[in-house]
Amino acid sequence: MAKTVALKSMLAVVGAVAVLGAAVAAQAQATPNTPQVKFIPVGEAPQPPDGLQVACINAPVDGAPSSKTCPVISYGSGKTWIFSYNDNRMSFAVVTYDATGRVIRNAEAPGGRYIFDVFSDDHGQKLILVGQSKNSVVINWSDLPH
Repeated sequence: MAKTVALKSMLAVVGAVAVLGAAVAAQAQATPNTPQVKFIPVGEAPQPPDGLQVACINAPVDGAPSSKTCPVISYGSGKTWIFSYNDNRMSFAVVTYDATGRVIRNAEAPGGRYIFDVFSDDHGQKLILVGQSKNSVVINWSDLPH
């Protein structure tokens, strides 16, 4: 009798773990793709659209672009580079390329220039672009093609 009760209890626990595991797996599949930030050598940057330049800095207090790498956002099948404007305006150019290197989105994000780093806020589904003088710009994940 005790063995039967113990066996039933054990089967109930195994069943509960299986249900919980299925729920966790379903939740993981429902979680949206998360943007990934990688630092890529400046020499691997695609040709920026007219009026833009690759301008990455080593520290948010640097005055002039000097970094050998730039933060690049991978999201879905696109890669987004953050460029600066040749006319020196206080805006980032957020340019997304598809897998073939074709520009699929080019948007201005006013408030910063000379990109230093990109941070992802997974909870708020936002990206924080940090540039010269620690000026930052916030964009939504949904603003990026994916």
